[in-house]
Amino acid sequence: MNAPTRLVGRLGLACMAAAVLSGILQGLWEMAHPILLSDSTFAFASATQRWGYATLSVIKSLGFFAGLFGLFIVGTKRGRIVKIFMGLALLGAGFFAVVWIVMAATGQHTIMYVLGGMWYQMIAPVALGIASLRTHRIALLASLWVIVVGILNSQIFVRLKPDRALIVQGIIWLILGYVAYVSRSRAEQIHGADSAGLASA
Repeated sequence: MNAPTRLVGRLGLACMAAAVLSGILQGLWEMAHPILLSDSTFAFASATQRWGYATLSVIKSLGFFAGLFGLFIVGTKRGRIVKIFMGLALLGAGFFAVVWIVMAATGQHTIMYVLGGMWYQMIAPVALGIASLRTHRIALLASLWVIVVGILNSQIFVRLKPDRALIVQGIIWLILGYVAYVSRSRAEQIHGADSAGLASA
């Protein structure tokens, strides 16, 4: 097992861990002690819960982007357009995390974090899925699932209460992380093909 294979495997596991922590477990926490129902419920929430959510948001940004980056390595040719989308996803993940930290510190809820979340939770998965469909480097169903994740993520928080939306988000990103993890063997094949191409050039 070479370095690219190990890297993609670890990125997939990081995504799965983030999905469980910041999706499923945070959803259960929100179900037990709801604070995302309105600005007032967030403002009167305990500092412990606000900072807990902020910490989980940082974990979500890191973990979800890790899963996307793993798929970027193994499922695409890493062309210019997909690199632009990944760059925007990275900026969006950082913005998402920073806004949640500010919210925890001030006790003021704002939906500004959506401006960051949409890039790495909605747009980037669709872009990566389309790119992987064009390269055929991962399974067809895997590519389609990545696209589905972006589409579902754009709808769940609109159609579901925050606690249920977080749980659903955790489940779909857990599967995405697993897709990246099981696709890691392709990284070794791609690395070998690239090395052979360079040697023969």
